[in-house]
Amino acid sequence: MRSNLITILLSSEKRTDLLLLLKEKPQTIEEINNELDTNSVAILPQLKKLKEKGLVIQHDKMYELSLFGKIIVRKVESLVKALRQLENDFN
Repeated sequence: MRSNLITILLSSEKRTDLLLLLKEKPQTIEEINNELDTNSVAILPQLKKLKEKGLVIQHDKMYELSLFGKIIVRKVESLVKALRQLENDFN
């Protein structure tokens, strides 16, 4: 499961952005689309994968991080920021 979880977390920039966004507060699909400048067609499959792995939960129209998701995001957030900074520095 570990490598699968790493793949889920880091293989999609949209998924990573979505997790970091939901760290702030629960959001509707419309709010997510606005914040990430995307659309439901692009974001719904990412939400589905995150829900399947137990990282995101849905209550009515609100999506939020599960307790597991909150722990994971807290642990990987600094790694993601460091990787993005390195990417920016070398591009």
